Amino acid sequence: MTIKNLIIGLLLVSAISLNAQVTKNMYGFKSGHVEYELTGTTTGTKSLWWDDYGAKSRTETNAITVIKMFGMKNETTTNTVSIINGDNLWFVNLDENTGQESSLTSTYGYSEINDMTEAEKEQFANQIIDSLGGERLGTEKILGCDCEIISMLGTKGWHCKGVVLKIEVDAMGIVANEKATSFEKNINISASKFEKILGITYSNNEKNMKMMQQLMEGGYEDDDEYEDYE
Repeated sequence: MTIKNLIIGLLLVSAISLNAQVTKNMYGFKSGHVEYELTGTTTGTKSLWWDDYGAKSRTETNAITVIKMFGMKNETTTNTVSIINGDNLWFVNLDENTGQESSLTSTYGYSEINDMTEAEKEQFANQIIDSLGGERLGTEKILGCDCEIISMLGTKGWHCKGVVLKIEVDAMGIVANEKATSFEKNINISASKFEKILGITYSNNEKNMKMMQQLMEGGYEDDDEYEDYE
């Protein structure tokens, strides 16, 4: 999946999180754990844990992506861990024993979002959805939660108070689905779950962080600038 697909997903999740209208929090539950099944072009599992309403989170992905094009087959494996703890972000490739670290505060614009009023957050979320031709498609119950459905750019997301429980992507030849198979709310989670993983060779992810900062500040003037990140 190229960086363009990643950006679509990030924008959708950002809109969903803001739309939850939880003051300075990503999720409407203090803590939780979700297990996902991945199907489509990518098959496997994903696990999400969070605490402090999303100020701390850990996402583990174990999957295989198979792309068939022009009679050729390309298969890649994903065995990664992404950890957020306050302003710190660590992304680890367990197969290669390498990682990237960065600061959320200076790059993602989180502090600006957190300083918004509830009305400003809702307006910003609506602007993201509207600018990308998105729409709200009603609600559906998943694992006992009433989820709002948001659709844009070939992607549909179902969220319960900011927690995404289902995603369907059908764009640019990519078909990918994530669906929660279990959902625990307001549980006790060990603080060690959100600590930096030791024994990993980390680098500073300045190039991609710069790209994300430019996106938050209004995007690229020339779409060709994406090519360096694909």
